[in-house]
Amino acid sequence: MKKKKTIVLIIIAAGVVLLVASWLAGRKISKEHYLSHNKTYNDEGMLLDSVKNPYYSKRQWGYFYKIPRTVKYHLDITGTERKAMVFLPTGYDKNKSYPVLYLLHGYGGRHSTWRNKNAHIIIQNLIYFEDVPEMIVVCPDCVVSSDENARDENFYETIQYFDLAEKEIVDNLMPYIEEHFNVLTGRENTAIAGNSMGGRNSLAIGFKHQDKFGYIGAFSSVSPLPDERYSGRIPALLDELKLDSSQFEFLMLGVGNSDNVCGDVTYTLDEYMTERGIDHVFYDVDGEHENRVWQNCLYNFCKNIFKQEEQ
Repeated sequence: MKKKKTIVLIIIAAGVVLLVASWLAGRKISKEHYLSHNKTYNDEGMLLDSVKNPYYSKRQWGYFYKIPRTVKYHLDITGTERKAMVFLPTGYDKNKSYPVLYLLHGYGGRHSTWRNKNAHIIIQNLIYFEDVPEMIVVCPDCVVSSDENARDENFYETIQYFDLAEKEIVDNLMPYIEEHFNVLTGRENTAIAGNSMGGRNSLAIGFKHQDKFGYIGAFSSVSPLPDERYSGRIPALLDELKLDSSQFEFLMLGVGNSDNVCGDVTYTLDEYMTERGIDHVFYDVDGEHENRVWQNCLYNFCKNIFKQEEQ
C-alpha cells in the first residue's frame, strides 16, 4: 500500500514539474514572439507600422493580466454616484506607490471603453516586455450627467457633458483615487491622455493644471481652442495653449493620416505648438478615426511616460 502511495506521489510530482517547465517554456516563447515583430520607428522613436497588426494588444500565453475593476465615487456637481474603471498592474503591491495615467474616451464612450480597446493588455505587455514602469490607469466616464441616457444624445448635445469632465476629474476622481490606491502624486507622476473628445479634454485639463499633470497625450483630438471650422458649435475650453513655466515631461499628438473626422486638427495643433515653442512629439500613421490608430497612440505614449528613476 505504501509503495502504491509513493508511486502516486512521484507521478504527481513529475506532473507538476512538467507543467511548470511547460509554463516557463511557453512564457519564453511568448516573449520571443512578442519581440520578434518587425518594427519601423520614426526619428522620435514612435512605432509606425503596427496599426494593421497591433500585436501589443493581444494577450501573451503564460502571462497573467489583471481584470480591470470598476470603482464608484460621489460627484459633487451632479450629486450622484459615478463609475470609473481602474487598471492595476499585475504585480500591484499595497506597500508600493505608483504613477497614474488618467485615460479618457471619446464621443459615444463610457468608463469601460478603453478596456474594450484592450488598453489594459497593451499597457501590461509594455510592463512585461518593454521595461515600461508599472502604473495605475484610471478611465473616467466623461459624459458627466445625472442622466445615464445623456450619452445617447447627438454629438453636439453631448458636448456640454464632456465640458464638465475637468471638474469631475480634478475635484472628485483624483482625490478618490489618491485616497483608495497607493499612488505617487505631483506632475512628474501624473499623466492624462485620450482620443477624439477625450484628447480635447486631455489637452484642456493638462494645460489648465500644469501643476498636476506632467504628461499629455492627444490622439486624433478635437481642438480645445477656438476653431472656425466648428462654426461655434464646439465651444473652446481654452483661449490659447500656454506654458506656465517649464515644458511638459512629455506631450504627444498622434493621428491617422486618413482621418476625415477631425484629423486636420492634429496637424494644426502641431503647427501651433511648434510656432509657440511648446515641446511635443507629433506623428501620423496609416489609418482613419479608429481604434487601431488609438491603440498605437496609447502604446507610443505609455512607452514615453514616467521614465524618471522609479521611486
